[in-house]
Order: sequence, then C-alpha cells, then structure tokens
Amino acid sequence: MRFTRVEFVFIALGAALGAIVAFAAKAGWVGASSALPPFVLVLLGLGLAELGVGLATKSSPGSLIGMPARMLAFVVGVGVLALLNGGLG
Repeated sequence: MRFTRVEFVFIALGAALGAIVAFAAKAGWVGASSALPPFVLVLLGLGLAELGVGLATKSSPGSLIGMPARMLAFVVGVGVLALLNGGLG
C-alpha cells in the first residue's frame, strides 16, 4: 500500500504531536497518572486534526486518510513520545 501526500503529512503530524506531548509531560503540564495519559492526548490531537481538515475541505473526515495511515501516525506519535519521555509511564 502506498500513502498519499496528505497521509504522509498526517503521519508527520503524529510525530509532532508526540514531541509536543512529551515536552508538555517533561514540563509538568501533563502527568502520567492524570485522568488522560499522555498517549491519549496524541490520539485526541490526531482526531481533532482530522476533523478540522475535514471541515476545512468540506469533505467527510474519514475520506482523506486511510486506516493504515491513522494507525501508523498514532504508533509514530506514541513512539516519539516514549523516546523523548523515557517511556510511557
């Protein structure tokens, strides 16, 4: 399967969200034992980004990005989060 340009941008966004959440966790803004663990914030950020792009382009949110790209963006985002944060816990 080949990814489109939009899907590559979405995967890069997942990595950027992982880095942002990792730095927020290091700064103390996000706690590992809070109601929402840091990896859930990556997932919520990806979902909100996809909804925003869907609304901006006036297309259904699920039509621009395929499920393999969504899963890869989440895995990459959580991987960056774990690498920069020294783990998920």
